[in-house]
Amino acid sequence: MGKSKKEQQIICFCNNVPREVIENAIRNGAHTLNDIYDQTMAGVGPCGGSCRRKIAPFLEEFLSMGTFPSEEKKPVKN
Repeated sequence: MGKSKKEQQIICFCNNVPREVIENAIRNGAHTLNDIYDQTMAGVGPCGGSCRRKIAPFLEEFLSMGTFPSEEKKPVKN
């Protein structure tokens, strides 16, 4: 059987925050990284916020283009 719901991409594993929650916070007025952290609890886990580097591109692209990245941008390996 196929999945009936789109599988959620988890951005913050410490606090189990999916991409959709972060995108909704941005759409609803979170226009700084601190706003996102306060509204979603992403980026404030016991790991010290290792997901923050994933969250910034969502905010930057939305504020400049009005859209979100089509997929999570992965670091380039040399």
